[in-house]
This record gives sequence, C-alpha cells and structure tokens, in this order.
Amino acid sequence: MTGIAVLLIGAAVGFGIGRWLKLPAIPILIIVGMVLPLLGTLPDTGMLEDALVLGLTFLVFVAGMDLNPRRVGGQRRVAMRVGLAQFTVLGVAGFGLSMLLGFDLTTSLYLALAVTASSTLVVVRLLQSRQQLFEPFGRTVIGVLLLQDLLIILLIPVVTRLPDGAGAVAAGVLGAAALTVLAFVCVRWVTPFLVLRLGLEEESLLLAVLAVLFVFVGLSALLGLPIIAGAFLAGVSLSSFPVSGVIRGLLGSVSDFFLAIFFTALGALITIPAGPFLWRALALAALVVILTPPLVTFVGERYGLSTRPAIESGLLLAQTSEFSLIVALQGLVVGHLVPEIFSVVALVTVITMVLTPFLATDAMTWRLMRLHPVRQRQEPHTTPTGHVLLLGCGDNGMPLLETLLAAGHEVVVVDDDPAVIDRLAEGDVTAIRGDGSDYDVLHRAGAEEARVVISTMRRVRDAELVVRRLPEVPVLVRVFDDEDGRRIEALGGTAVRYADAAADDFSRWLDQAEEVGLQHERRLRPR
Repeated sequence: MTGIAVLLIGAAVGFGIGRWLKLPAIPILIIVGMVLPLLGTLPDTGMLEDALVLGLTFLVFVAGMDLNPRRVGGQRRVAMRVGLAQFTVLGVAGFGLSMLLGFDLTTSLYLALAVTASSTLVVVRLLQSRQQLFEPFGRTVIGVLLLQDLLIILLIPVVTRLPDGAGAVAAGVLGAAALTVLAFVCVRWVTPFLVLRLGLEEESLLLAVLAVLFVFVGLSALLGLPIIAGAFLAGVSLSSFPVSGVIRGLLGSVSDFFLAIFFTALGALITIPAGPFLWRALALAALVVILTPPLVTFVGERYGLSTRPAIESGLLLAQTSEFSLIVALQGLVVGHLVPEIFSVVALVTVITMVLTPFLATDAMTWRLMRLHPVRQRQEPHTTPTGHVLLLGCGDNGMPLLETLLAAGHEVVVVDDDPAVIDRLAEGDVTAIRGDGSDYDVLHRAGAEEARVVISTMRRVRDAELVVRRLPEVPVLVRVFDDEDGRRIEALGGTAVRYADAAADDFSRWLDQAEEVGLQHERRLRPR
C-alpha cells in the first residue's frame, strides 16, 4: 500500500508542478515517475504495469470521444492521404531501420508497427489547449489519428498471431473489424438514444457510460484483442455531437486523475536500457521526429493544406502512440519480445511524447516555413494599392466580401484554402493562397498600401501579428470575446465582436472600414 500511495502522491505532485509552472503536464509526470524508483517504495513491476494499463484504458476511452468521423468534415480526403502515407512510410522505414540495427524479423515487425501511429492523448490535449480542435488543420489531424488508431487495432492481431498461422490471423482481424463496425453502429444510433433520449440523471448517465466501456472491453477480451482497443472503440461509439460534450462534463476531473496515474506509472517503469539498446532506441526516436514533419508537410500540401497548417500538422504528429506500448506489451505477453524491447519502445514513446509540446510551437513552425524549399506563390499581376485587404474568406468572410464588392471596393483576398481560392478566381476576385499572418504574403498582397485590412482569420493571435506588422494601416479584426477584443485594441487595431457582425450582416464592418480608412487618409495627407 505504501508503494501505491507513493505513486499517487507522485502523480499529484507532477500534475501540480505542471499547472504551477504552466508547462505541459505530460513530460513533468514522466520525469516525476522516473525519479520515484529512487525512493525505493514503489509497487512491484506487475502492479505498475496494472496501473499503466488501467490508466491507459480510461484515457484512450476519453480520447476516443474526440475522434468522431464526422468531425473531420471536408478534410477527410487530406486526412486519409496523410494518415496512410505516415503509417506506411514510417512502418516501412521503421522495419528497415530495425533490421539494420540488428533486430530479428519478428522484433522488427513489432517495432515497425510501434512507430507508425501518433499519440491521440498528446495531440488531442495540445489541440484542445490551443483551441485548434475545430480548425481545418485540427480536423485533418483528428482524421489522421482516427485512421491510424483503427489500423493499429486491426494489425495487432496480425503481428501477435502470425506464428499461429493464417487462420488465427484472419480470426483476429475479423474480430477487430467486427468490434470496429459495432462502434460505428453505436455512434450512429445506439449511444445518442442512450445518452440524449432517455433523459437520465447524472448518476445514471455515468453508470450507462461506464457500462458501454465495460461492454467493449469485455468483447475485446472475448475476441482475444487488447482491452485498450475495446476502450478506444467504446470512446469512439460515444463521440457524436452533442453526446461527447455531455459525457466530457462528467469525466473531466476523472480524466485528469487517470492521466496523472498513467504517465507517472510509465515514467516509473522506464529503465534505461544497456548501451546497444539505448542507442537503438535513440535512433528509432530520431526516425520518428525527423521523418514525420517533412513527410506530413509534403503530403498535406499536395492534397490541399497550405504550408503553415501542413507544417503544424507534421510537428504535432511527430511522436509514437500509447498504442505503441500496447503493441510491445502484447508481444511481451505472448513471448515474442524480451523485456529489453519493451524498454526500447517505452523509451521511444517517452522521448517523442516529451519533445512534442516543445517542438510543435509557433516559433518552430515559422522557422520551418522560412526553410521551406518551395513556397507556393500566387501573386496578382501588379501590386495593388488603395484596396481593401481581406484576410480569410471562409463561411464568415464570404458575406463580407460580397458586401464590399457590392459597394464598389477593390478587394484582394488572402486565404489558405485552395478551394476558396479557386472559387474566388472563377469570380474574377484577386486572391492569394497563403497564410494571412505571414509577412511575405502580406507584402505580396500590398498590405502596406491597403486602404484598410480586415481579418476574419480563426486565430486571434494571427491577427495580433498583422496589427503589429502594419502600424500605419487600419486593421479591423473579428473577435469572439471581450478579452480578445481588448488585446487587439491595445495593439492599435479595431475589434469587431462576432455577435455584432453576425447580427447586422457585417454592415458594421463596412462602415468601420470606410470611416477608419478616411481617417487614415487625412492623417497621411500632406499639410
């Protein structure tokens, strides 16, 4: 009991340090877990593994709720391409590197599968904390994670049952496929009825949600699949809107508890392998971190993402998954792997997970953008002057564009969506595909010579960059709350609350644009 208490205290301390220092909790928890064995009072390895599996079971259940297929929306095509490319290329590269490092065929297959997928836990939490879950690139990443997790669930029976023959492999794959189909049936018809139509009270609803989890976990065990696979699919079965939102309100604090337990137990289980295994683990971690960003960027740009979202996606996906640990544990249980290989997989997972919050930053994204060898440029024939520059022209920007054109304004549009650019080109609207906060893009769009700049970009911090870079040009910014509005106005921009813009059919935007533009002209007119 003393060992369990130490684990719980360590988890609480690590989580508290992360909150206090405003640092990502995951690396702090892992480091605390690695320190705990020095105290000599932890539970034995078997109990730590049970804590690891328990925490992971609940966490992938909660993470699965964020992976609704419908949430991917119009990004489905690019998500499929990126997910398949990353899964395939990393799998092949991981297998080849493992063979070169001296591992046998069976071990190389396990290691190849372990490096193919990215961490749903890490990526979803980062997207949520940065409020990017519903951005187009965030939807793309969600689609990639869902596809990769499903592929791993289907392929785990292949690698674990391969020595037993084709019949055993086929039975395992069919069982995994059947459970996957059940999850998608539930997400469409069963769980919305269970959660929304029955009108259960909170206690009864929580019991019903846990019953769904236990059913899927039980079916996984019955089919000979990892219980983690069942937990993940149980979460997916509850991922429809607004079902997932209702349930998340019940499970929020519990999720944080299991997050702390899982990563602290993971850190406590990490044993630094001996020299040959250590440098092999470092080589596999380097493969994932170095190969993933350019691969995802290349495929993402090819199938519709602009440069910045493609690079952001690549940086976010550059780690191995919690399912990597399950792959290694399954191999250990069936006797295909030795404990040192589990340590290698765990070390690769820890290294890449810890690095992700520090690599997937705006600063790193802009640094890689400057190094990008082929940045797409679609420039107008001449640099415009005295125009209205509209940054972002999606569902909310299009009505504003129509209003500006109807009033006779010359408008130049910057947007990162190729479909939007094609649609504007058909209507003879001058449009540039690119990131509205990129100084090079702003320069090509004649931002310094614009009459007024209007930003409908999703991220307010991008608009803040625009305001800073254009101190002599009036900049109007769509904001969603008063705090964002105060930040924009403190920088010298004009904040337009989203509710006002929607209610008045964007008329206030046009009025403010003309008024601010006239004031700006009077200020610049020679005396």
